[in-house]
Amino acid sequence: MNYHFGELSVFEYGNFENKHPQGNFIQSAEQKSLLEKRGEKVALLGLKDDTGKIVAGAVVTWAKVKLGNLFSIERGPLLDYSNEQVIKAFISGLTIFAEKHAGLFIRIRPNIAYAKYTEKGKLIGEKNTDIAEKLNSMAVDHQLPQIGFSTSSEPEWQFVKDLTEVDPKQVVKSYNRQAKYHLNKNKQFGVKLRQISKDELPAFKRITQQTADRLHYHDKSLDFYETLFDTYGEKAKFIFAEINFKNYLESIEKDLTNIQKSLTEIIGQDYHNISDLSTFSASAKRHLSEGLKTETALQKRLEEAKKMRQEAKQDIVLVSVALFVVENQEVVYLYSGSDEKYEDLFAPYEIQDTMITEAVKKSIPLYNFYGVSGKFDGSDGVLGFKTHFNGYTREMVGSFDFPVQKTKYRFYRLLKKILRRQ
Repeated sequence: MNYHFGELSVFEYGNFENKHPQGNFIQSAEQKSLLEKRGEKVALLGLKDDTGKIVAGAVVTWAKVKLGNLFSIERGPLLDYSNEQVIKAFISGLTIFAEKHAGLFIRIRPNIAYAKYTEKGKLIGEKNTDIAEKLNSMAVDHQLPQIGFSTSSEPEWQFVKDLTEVDPKQVVKSYNRQAKYHLNKNKQFGVKLRQISKDELPAFKRITQQTADRLHYHDKSLDFYETLFDTYGEKAKFIFAEINFKNYLESIEKDLTNIQKSLTEIIGQDYHNISDLSTFSASAKRHLSEGLKTETALQKRLEEAKKMRQEAKQDIVLVSVALFVVENQEVVYLYSGSDEKYEDLFAPYEIQDTMITEAVKKSIPLYNFYGVSGKFDGSDGVLGFKTHFNGYTREMVGSFDFPVQKTKYRFYRLLKKILRRQ
């Protein structure tokens, strides 16, 4: 079989990526548009067989490094990694393309898992050494993921949930007890979700920035969110979680009135001051005990809600936000933030449950909670939250370097080692 390497149109590449099992938003046609808007050098490159069928493709970027350009493919290329002929033909074609653009070397980070781990860090099955060894035999350098969060590339440690066996009518049953508890608790708050318009992005940014400041990490700019909103269109889901204090107070007051009415009907008007319960049945005693606890809890919630409403000075308040990108192959949970004043409303659980349920209904096979640290010692609070929805951590196969100019590349690596030692 002969293969032909070259640039692909947005239309043909988009169709290819949408149907490819490894397809992802980083390797989407929309991503090319987004990168171009940021001023980056990018191309859609692919490999076709003799029939004209695309058998490999990638969003390829390149940028200046010492001695030349670094060509990068994040979460790609999209191809059959069991077919060495296709891999070699693609790398060969990309090398020739890179030579024409002052390429020094090519770095790929395939959308392939190297290993899968349980919540406690126990290996699930066996490590994917076959693909790692196959690519490593062609590359000059292979780096497995480092432990910790990455700020320079897409996360190499990810927490994901397989949705293929989840019952659309019983999605909540697929979570662990913590998530079930918080979701059940959340029903009493009446938190509502909605997808926002572009002019509401400053409010989205305000919450993500507050969260970033609180947790000491760098947030994306408003321009980043606006560009992503425009570029990804319907694929991008910017979600607001809001509480309406007026409705919330009315709901509490209604529940309080109902429990007080019930206690009055069964025990009597003076149910607070009854000292002798000997004349009451066991059922009435139990009802009084449980009812008084419920009444006290509702009264406490009512006072807390009134205080929150007074401090907010408005009825509808934004409590949590999140951004997702929806692809045919997966839903990716990218960015989020919450107002810490309302953390007890458990809005993030409502957001995740809603998006997981939507993914299951659309028969999307994977829900990607995205980055975790790769630490299983309990220090990763991000992982702790995500595991409440059940799933597994996957360690990606890492990065592979292919030299374009071999002599210069060897000198480049030597220079990097010297600089690291200094």
